[in-house]
Amino acid sequence: MEFSEISAFFNTTADQIEASWDIQRLSNIANQRVPDFIMNGRGTLLRADIHILWTQWFIESICDPNLFTNSSQGYAHIVKTVQQRIPIIFPGIPEPDRNKVIKYISRLVDKEAERRKIRTRISVNLETKRLLWDIDRPEPHCWICGYKFTKWAENKFLGYSNYTEAPLPQFIDYMTLHGLIERDISVEVDHAVPFSKGGNEEDNLRLACGWCNSHKSDRTSLYDVALKPRILNHAKLGKQSIPHPFWIVRLLSVCRCCEYEGGCEQTVDNAQLTVFPRHPEGAMNPTNLRLICCEHDPLGSNRFVSRTIAEQVR
Repeated sequence: MEFSEISAFFNTTADQIEASWDIQRLSNIANQRVPDFIMNGRGTLLRADIHILWTQWFIESICDPNLFTNSSQGYAHIVKTVQQRIPIIFPGIPEPDRNKVIKYISRLVDKEAERRKIRTRISVNLETKRLLWDIDRPEPHCWICGYKFTKWAENKFLGYSNYTEAPLPQFIDYMTLHGLIERDISVEVDHAVPFSKGGNEEDNLRLACGWCNSHKSDRTSLYDVALKPRILNHAKLGKQSIPHPFWIVRLLSVCRCCEYEGGCEQTVDNAQLTVFPRHPEGAMNPTNLRLICCEHDPLGSNRFVSRTIAEQVR
């Protein structure tokens, strides 16, 4: 990309708060092609998540699945609703193609309505827990971050009585704050596809640490959270930006490997990964997060802070 293009993009899109209510200026911003460097190597995930969101908005604007969730009105009524709107949206396409679009969108709406119905979760009993534990041997770990479960976590998860007080770490990774509470280091059963989005089959179940499971919740997109990074006062490094935990979970669950520039074979399947900033002085938003293993962590021992400091930003 030429410097003139970079300059034009920044001039059009940066520091444009006053343009928020000006349709002409917003149109100019919307017409800009987003350069790859803006994404900081996260273009695939950022674009995929926003495209999925836009498509969902479009489909639900035609026919809202919530109107047909736990309703006596079924698929036929959905088709009727979609039939009324598609000719308005796509007036120029031939009737056979229009009917295909109607059928396709109607099925998507019906499928989403089914997902949102009141359902009973499959029972995660002790037998299911033991099966998941055995599948994950020889070193059961969190499917998202790679955290290796302790004997204490195993005993608690499998219902053994010989577990004592939780072995909470004395020092905490200030980027994630993993280990502040007992739940963080416990074993939980996660629905890879959230239960609220239809994931209720046994083959959808995974072992996850409580930290990842709680912050993942029913979210599936980076855009499901929009909080600004928090700030921690580090004793050696000064003010440090702290990313939203779900951004970390999303990157870990999708990218899954150490992103050390020199190359690394560590993944969440054989090591616990965390995050570090590509630009140390930058805000820890999704474009500035990189996955790293302990071997290649540029922060080293500075990553860990006392529980007292960590609890201030929890």
